[in-house]
Amino acid sequence: MNTQKIENDADQNALPGAATANASKRKRGATSAKSGNKGAKSKQDQLVALLSKPNGVRVSVISDRLGWQAHTVRAAISGLRKRGHEIVTSKSPKTGEMVYAINANSKENEADAAEASS
Repeated sequence: MNTQKIENDADQNALPGAATANASKRKRGATSAKSGNKGAKSKQDQLVALLSKPNGVRVSVISDRLGWQAHTVRAAISGLRKRGHEIVTSKSPKTGEMVYAINANSKENEADAAEASS
């Protein structure tokens, strides 16, 4: 009987929501491990795909497609630059908004350099 009372007291003294937070963490981890969605693209992959379009893409379009705010888009593009992607910028003549694109020539140059070093 004492053991039950101690367990009940411990449950009551626990932080509210602590059990549900731990349960939701376990649930999220288990779901992602079991799903194995090989066809699902990460947002970074989606961003690279958008930037690979021939004429590039405006910040507002990226924001709409990925559900990001403009400053998040610019930060992600900065991260791509740090990873070695050559990003070209221009201004849209209609809206005056920044247009970003991945320089297709840099990919070809990198592929040629990789073949030459092999």
